[in-house]
Amino acid sequence: MKKWHIILGSLLLIIILANGGYMLYVHINTKQADNQINRIIEEAGIPENGIIVIEKTKYNQKVLSDEWWTKEITTEKDYENWKKTVKEQQHFLNGDKLTSKNESKLDSKTNCELKYNFAYYKNPDKVYGDYVISGDSVSSDAATRIFGYTIPKNHLPFKKNNP
Repeated sequence: MKKWHIILGSLLLIIILANGGYMLYVHINTKQADNQINRIIEEAGIPENGIIVIEKTKYNQKVLSDEWWTKEITTEKDYENWKKTVKEQQHFLNGDKLTSKNESKLDSKTNCELKYNFAYYKNPDKVYGDYVISGDSVSSDAATRIFGYTIPKNHLPFKKNNP
């Protein structure tokens, strides 16, 4: 009986240590990814006090694939432009009509439909940024007319031209 207690206790300790090690790995690497993403945000000229974090840096991995981290932000400048545009056009960028029932959405900065999505890949060590309007990725050419800041070209995702 005592032998089984030692075996079960040892197995439990191994499981706890493995889980703790994994959590520590994710935490440390998420901090590193956040620093890399923030460096690109700074390169884009976005002031630290103008950043509105919609989704903080989080770890992603699919089974037997590379791991990556994502962060989604908007800015004070983009939020104000979005709010103004929606009021002037009387509809959201997703096409929904602005009504008295949904007008309160304009009061929350995290509802802004102009977003920057960043992804950090560890292998190769690279950060990509993307412009997103109402959930849809847009080209950097279209984005420069709408967004308040420009993601450095060498950090835009590679997209094939479709014939």
